[in-house]
Amino acid sequence: MKFSHLLDLVHVPGGIAASRLSSDLALVTSVSLDLADTPLSSADPADLAAGYASYRPRPVTAVVLTYNEEERIAGCLSALADDVDHCLLVDSGSVDGTAGQALRARGDARILSAPWADDFSRQRNLAFGEVTDGWLCHVDADEVLAMSHAGRLRRALSVLDYLLPDSDFVVSPVIADVGGPVYTNTQRVLRADGPFRFRGRVHEHPYDPDGRAPARVQVDVRFDHSGYLPEVVDQRGKRERYVRLDRLARTEEPDNPKWVYYEVRDGLDHRSASEEELRAAFVLLAAHAGETPLPAGPPGYRSERIVDSWSLLCELALGLGEADALRTYAALLGEAGRTVEATYYRTLLESSRLLGRLSALVDEIGSVQGAEEPANRHLMARLFELQSTLALASGRYETVLPAYQKSVERGAGHNVTEDFGMLARVLAQLPDGAA
Repeated sequence: MKFSHLLDLVHVPGGIAASRLSSDLALVTSVSLDLADTPLSSADPADLAAGYASYRPRPVTAVVLTYNEEERIAGCLSALADDVDHCLLVDSGSVDGTAGQALRARGDARILSAPWADDFSRQRNLAFGEVTDGWLCHVDADEVLAMSHAGRLRRALSVLDYLLPDSDFVVSPVIADVGGPVYTNTQRVLRADGPFRFRGRVHEHPYDPDGRAPARVQVDVRFDHSGYLPEVVDQRGKRERYVRLDRLARTEEPDNPKWVYYEVRDGLDHRSASEEELRAAFVLLAAHAGETPLPAGPPGYRSERIVDSWSLLCELALGLGEADALRTYAALLGEAGRTVEATYYRTLLESSRLLGRLSALVDEIGSVQGAEEPANRHLMARLFELQSTLALASGRYETVLPAYQKSVERGAGHNVTEDFGMLARVLAQLPDGAA
């Protein structure tokens, strides 16, 4: 039996008998194709379940990079009580109460002093020299395991170890920004004795010695992340630090397009950027990643942000009104399998064109009002009715009621009344305060 077949059985109601194996394996939500075909030690799910009933999981060590985290570290470590056996803090020279708070939360925590060298990967990779057995779970100090998910990480790693003891892969828990996006391809958990190490001064991920991305497993384990709250970003100067590290990495690897992507993404505030800044960012990113072909196979160290660059180029083109560029990069996103983003940008482009045409029709109707006479009054009534409807559809709200009133004065307006009634019924179904 292949791993994917057993996983399918677990996720199908009644597909496999209830057991510790089925319960823990249900925490695995997806696997990369290079793991799906891995043969298991037995073709009988009952045999696998029986063996797992007495399986003793390998230890899990939480690795936390710290620098002046006294306000956060206790909450981070305490939440991991049911999931990790050991805690290793790689501290960059904290001058506050980080160490004391960590030891109060976790008396057996070890603290490795490692001066900051502008390199997140270096800090993370130090853990491999300290821990040689079991799993390393890299957690940031501002990430807290969700209370309802306590115990899940240990269970998921245990069943993966049992079923895939000879496979090399990384595990991705979910990281949810408070009030923001959810990240699934996090690649935070890996075996201490495996071949993967982190690369990149910032935005670091694990790779094999040749820069190839590892096979991945996603699990239903959620950490809540507060580090990107606006007040935290400003207080800790994260944007400036990331941009500085992006530029340093770009200087070291000028032919690697991922660093241009990160420099633009981290350094540009779309809400306040001028058109000149947007255009400069667009030109820079397009020159480095706009026409870069995707290599065969999974993205690696150099190619992992090419498709993301196309998405960012779409966003920049949207702000600049560059329809041709938006069309080009939306098509590339579609070819790369990012269908949701491709559809979003294509729809924005086409809807903008249609709304512009509707708005032009509103003005065209208004321009013929001076040609009204008794013989065409009934047609003018219908034209004003159309104008009211088109104005509503195109967002020309200041025109909606005047056009409607003109149509009513000329004996029409019934269709608009029906539209208003339908709109009122839709608005009435919205939650309180949403309308």
